[in-house]
Amino acid sequence: MHFQGLVFLNLGYNNFSGRIPTSIGYLVSLQTLILRSNNLYGELPSSLRNCSILGFADFGLNKLSGKVPSWIGKDLPQLYALILKSNRFHGSMPHEICYLSNLHFLDMSINTISGTIPLCFYNLTAMIRKGSEVAEHTYSSVDFTDIIASPPEGAPTTNFTYFDNVLARWKGQEFQYGSNFAYLKMIDLSANNLTGEIPVGVTKLLELKGLNLSGNRFNGKVPLKIGQLKGLECLDLSANKFSGEIPQSMSGLYFLAFLNLSNNNFSGRIPSGTQLQGFNTSTYEGNTGLCGKPLINICPGNEPADNDGRSSNEFEVEGDDSEYERWLYISVVLGFSTTFWGMIGTLVLNRRWRYSYFLFLENLKERIYVMMVVRIGRLQRMI
Repeated sequence: MHFQGLVFLNLGYNNFSGRIPTSIGYLVSLQTLILRSNNLYGELPSSLRNCSILGFADFGLNKLSGKVPSWIGKDLPQLYALILKSNRFHGSMPHEICYLSNLHFLDMSINTISGTIPLCFYNLTAMIRKGSEVAEHTYSSVDFTDIIASPPEGAPTTNFTYFDNVLARWKGQEFQYGSNFAYLKMIDLSANNLTGEIPVGVTKLLELKGLNLSGNRFNGKVPLKIGQLKGLECLDLSANKFSGEIPQSMSGLYFLAFLNLSNNNFSGRIPSGTQLQGFNTSTYEGNTGLCGKPLINICPGNEPADNDGRSSNEFEVEGDDSEYERWLYISVVLGFSTTFWGMIGTLVLNRRWRYSYFLFLENLKERIYVMMVVRIGRLQRMI
């Protein structure tokens, strides 16, 4: 393999088997390499580091193994798309990945990669910048079928335009992206053995459209600033061990069309706002501590009202008030009875007091009668 002027190589969707030949390193002008969906195995050859202007590399859907090499970040600085999906890569993710400042599509899903996400992900500046620097490619191809060593002299050439295309898992389904791929800024690390928390640096990738971390062993809380990813359309954190409350800032992700937080340890109230309440209950299932709409679990303090419009807490308070009133009535009755019978008993037992009391009532009656007669007379004269 000595085509040093070759810039585009697509051997995808074949039945090639074996290892990737080390001679691939001679393709120093290579910009696009697609080996997707074959039966290739073994490690990525280190000679590939000689392809220093490689921008699009798709090794997905093979049986490649070993660690993700650190030289990818150091020696392939032009990479804007790296696809290692559905292979057998293991070990930790090299922090040299952060050197790829042009990277806007990273798919390492369905491997056995372990460890934590590098803290330096904020250096993936292509996911911060607006727009896209990826353009369509125009290549010259030679129209012949049997290649022995080099194109025959004078062979007719044909120009063709090629758009990078990827098979990406987007909003829970797989889609083929072609002409619009340049604007797809996405990180897919799903179905691995990654642990730890989501680095705060990820929340600085302001132009990120899709983030899929499902099917790992992530734990801890989701960064409070995840709401900074205003352009996020797809977020999948399902099947991990995330805990704590769902950040309130997520209610501001107005472009979010797909969300999956299921099967974690989230707790507390789902942040209010039409954005998060608009998703199906399956978005939140498997988090027994969550409450609030759209779930049927009622948050404390929001108990349903009875027929009178009163909550159970109000009944508890009312019960306390009723007990207080009951004792108040008993005290009043006892006080009145004691006073009444005290007076009557005194009048019955003491003759002098009894005569004086009835004489007082008789005099009071006469005074009231005289006052009424005088007032009636005055009213008649006024009429």
